[in-house]
Amino acid sequence: MPRPQSVPAEISPPAPARSLRAGHRDRNWFSLCAAMFVVAWGGNQFTPLLTMYRAERGFSELAVNTLLFAYVIGLIPSLLLAHRLAARWGTRTPLVLAVPVSALGSILVAAGSHYPALMFAGRMSTGMALGIGMVVGGLALDSLTTSPGRAPRASAMSLTSGFAMGAGAAGALAQWAPAPTTAAFLLHGVLCVAAALLIARTTTNSPVRARPEPLERNRILLPRAFHLLVIPAAPWIFGALGIAYAVLPPIVAPQLEGFDTAFSGLLCLLSLGLGFVAQRLVGRTAGRSGPARGIGLTLFVAGTLAAAFAAATASIWLVVVAASVLGVGYGLTLVGCLRDCERLAPPGRLGTMTGRVYCLGYLGFGLPTAIAWLHSSYAIGTPATLLGVASAAVAANVAGAAILRILSRTRASRR
Repeated sequence: MPRPQSVPAEISPPAPARSLRAGHRDRNWFSLCAAMFVVAWGGNQFTPLLTMYRAERGFSELAVNTLLFAYVIGLIPSLLLAHRLAARWGTRTPLVLAVPVSALGSILVAAGSHYPALMFAGRMSTGMALGIGMVVGGLALDSLTTSPGRAPRASAMSLTSGFAMGAGAAGALAQWAPAPTTAAFLLHGVLCVAAALLIARTTTNSPVRARPEPLERNRILLPRAFHLLVIPAAPWIFGALGIAYAVLPPIVAPQLEGFDTAFSGLLCLLSLGLGFVAQRLVGRTAGRSGPARGIGLTLFVAGTLAAAFAAATASIWLVVVAASVLGVGYGLTLVGCLRDCERLAPPGRLGTMTGRVYCLGYLGFGLPTAIAWLHSSYAIGTPATLLGVASAAVAANVAGAAILRILSRTRASRR
């Protein structure tokens, strides 16, 4: 029998070469997700410790919520600058820097457990690392795939799993491990070392198009749908989490008999875990991002109303239900907004749009601070404030959708 002719090497490359390239892509994908996971872990591990700092350090409600919000002060500038860093150095170098900066934040918070100013600096450091990791990591993942929706979905899931695991581990260590104010931060430092080794060995250093010059920027305007649909949704992404695990736990803390730190960690793990599952179940096609965002916003409003009722009744079960609904709302709104950015972005503007979504989203973490300030300064109760938050979310998003529809009809009629 004649042997089949082999295909020339220049036409079909050897299978080992193809496997090697695929192996590199898989390893790079895993390393990028690991870096985003670790910086997200560092950003959220402080949250379940709020009750511990209240009880053991005597910090006021306003003080601990200000420390929670502190990392947003470091995060927003890094979000705005991250695209520029990636355009200048590629995607690898900023991520190599972000992981040690996150570890530094943990060291400062652990060392400053009696010194709020040092803790504030540490929280800002973790925020800077998180901002770089979110934007640059998302851009790097986007460069490794051509499948619509895959990169923002992986980005959202990496961040959400890091938020969840960091909060859950910190709550458990603070409740049952020795050295409750340092154990969680030491664990994060170990994880940062492992992630730094992974990201340092990546072979991807994708070039990112620089921001358009002023004249070019005037020609490449961001879409109306981004301003009127995505921007009004963004502040409630992390606002949902701020309510779930900073506003709700103190409501029922007196009923928990010393297990308030563990309960706070459980709420973090529950809300973020359900958010992760929701992101995992979102369809792969980019066309589904609109329904994901709309359903997420609806669940945010429902969860906030449930949280208001839980605050009025001090019911532990209602607190758990409200945190669960808010977690799913967070997950769907985040992945929907990111996929809208991917679908709507003009050339060279994806990083800009993603950064704006995250900036506005993280402003939502100011909700617990605002609620505590209104309560301490004007004696406005938590239920009334939460009702106002739900009303504001509905008004902003309904108004944006209505304006976009009017503009679309006007534009169609002119044609």
